[in-house]
Amino acid sequence: MSLMEILRVIRRLVVGGIAGSLAYPGDFAFYMLGTIIGPIIAAFVWRAAIAAGADLPVDADYITTYFVLLSLVTMLASAWLSVFMADTIRDGRLNVWLARPGSYLYEIAANNIAEKVVKLVILMPMIAIFAWFVRDSLTLDAAPWRWGALLVSTAMAAMIFFWLDVAMGSLGFWLEDISGLEWGRSLLTGLITGQMIPLALFPAWMQGVLHVQPFRYTISFPLEIVVSDLSAREVMTGLGVQAGWTAVFIVAGLSLWRRGLRSYAAVGA
Repeated sequence: MSLMEILRVIRRLVVGGIAGSLAYPGDFAFYMLGTIIGPIIAAFVWRAAIAAGADLPVDADYITTYFVLLSLVTMLASAWLSVFMADTIRDGRLNVWLARPGSYLYEIAANNIAEKVVKLVILMPMIAIFAWFVRDSLTLDAAPWRWGALLVSTAMAAMIFFWLDVAMGSLGFWLEDISGLEWGRSLLTGLITGQMIPLALFPAWMQGVLHVQPFRYTISFPLEIVVSDLSAREVMTGLGVQAGWTAVFIVAGLSLWRRGLRSYAAVGA
């Protein structure tokens, strides 16, 4: 299939995915509420610590802006398909896609995009309400080029997470159950991406490792572009490193997927 044909297939799958997602608006609303509650609580806890005199490496403006934007960047960057992908491999539903001209990867990519469109519509009013309550310390006056860099960085972060999930899901070709591995991965990445705690709050002796590991470039780095004092050169360097990590995860995900397909032996395959 040509690139244009692939894009047309994905577009149709996205439209179908959005229609399917709209059948469960209540579920998505509660899920998005759960997504934003964590950042709200964390923001108020860290703001209270600063107000009480805690000596932190960042100020209240940094903390507030970071957590207001966190749920948005996290939702746009995240993927949630590895366990479903492994189940599809294990129970033989992948067979249907083997008889089609397109790849199953088109389906999961379209599903990811469709759900993000619906979630974005639901999440934005919640973020706006949160932002209004903490407007005293909210700084969203970053230069336009920084917001553009944030969008580019978030797009690459989404690619990293997507292909990481493809790699994890592809383990279903060889393993009966990957849920334990996925739980461990989610716990680890939640910590070292900056989703649970901003990486700037970690001890100084950890900063070197935290800044070179790939998961900084999924959540923390996109946010750092607009909330920190990174110079233009540091932002461009970071985007270059992020592009490199994106390529690594694409190659890893595709390699595991293709190798798994060659060994696939479900009933009817």
